[in-house]
Amino acid sequence: MLLNSYGQSNIRTISFDIGKNELFGGAELPAEEPIKIVGLLPQEVYRVELFLYEKSESNKPYFTGFYQRPFDMNVDRFEIQLDPLRSGKQYVFSFKYYTKATPVQLRALQLSLNANLEAAIRSNYMYRRNSIVGLQSPSQIRKTLNALMTEGLQNFRHATGRTFDGFSELVLAKIRQIESESLSNARFNIVKRSKEESQRVAYAEKLIQELVELVQSEATQFLSDNMLILREERTTKAMTEQLPGSIPINLGYGFVYWEGDFSNLVYDAAPYVGISIPLANKTFARYLGNASLSIGVLLRNLEFSQIKYSGPFINLPIYAGLGYKTFRIARFHIGGTLLSSDPNSDGQIQLDAAVFGGVSIEFNVWAGFDKKRKR
Repeated sequence: MLLNSYGQSNIRTISFDIGKNELFGGAELPAEEPIKIVGLLPQEVYRVELFLYEKSESNKPYFTGFYQRPFDMNVDRFEIQLDPLRSGKQYVFSFKYYTKATPVQLRALQLSLNANLEAAIRSNYMYRRNSIVGLQSPSQIRKTLNALMTEGLQNFRHATGRTFDGFSELVLAKIRQIESESLSNARFNIVKRSKEESQRVAYAEKLIQELVELVQSEATQFLSDNMLILREERTTKAMTEQLPGSIPINLGYGFVYWEGDFSNLVYDAAPYVGISIPLANKTFARYLGNASLSIGVLLRNLEFSQIKYSGPFINLPIYAGLGYKTFRIARFHIGGTLLSSDPNSDGQIQLDAAVFGGVSIEFNVWAGFDKKRKR
């Protein structure tokens, strides 16, 4: 989340028209800044969820958020604040509206969960020789039961925001107990057992029934009288504005180390000019966005031990390295310089490299001057 660096008054409001199923009046959305989605909140709606995807709903959500009506207050609009969106991208907005579930709907939910959980448990076991064998491992069958709960509850929400965290360790222990019990050599599926079942088969049925009742009990405990149910869903697409790119230009003063230690240091210094290529977009990667790969030239030749050094290609020393921007306009550089010299004055050019460091003031030169940011 990058919203802390923005004041609330600077966050732009984007309206969602549920009737037209349209965002921002169909205009392009702001990019690289936080925005706030607002829309109508019908009286019977208690929760609105927003799932935001890049390109299509088949991808993992780029952002999820929700608005919950506070304390049954008479509020007619919802607000959901978003992280900044990327420039020139298409996004899919999926709005889900939840109302209070009726007793009939809650009862139907409970019966459906109970039936599905029991079916999954009973279909997992069969008799084999002297034991009950599970088709899935204890941890896997618990995962299956958790998945059934998640699927069964996908259209329901707790009014308190509570989520189902999975069945307890007690359930896992009961599953392990079932598979550790010793039975007769009879081999047939429990569901298809005969009426004249043995005492051991009856005992096995008792263990499985206990597991069914335990799982159903934990499922029922999660449900509540004030649960919400999905009432409406609206999906719409929107493009973000294409922001003009910029080229960071650096004007600074650098030092080139040649040899020696602090008591006998050989170095030279010169002004330099260059460009920096950020390693990431600062809006989405705060620290890496300040780092860059930088390249440029020193604006005069250097001299070490009475030998003059220029550079290849343009007869000026070339530098390259890493940069890091601080205080908004200052960028520090560390890297190397590529130097050329003719130490013997015989036309034999020699290339050398030396350590470079400097500090510069950075200016952004915008590329695409015909593009203006919408405000």
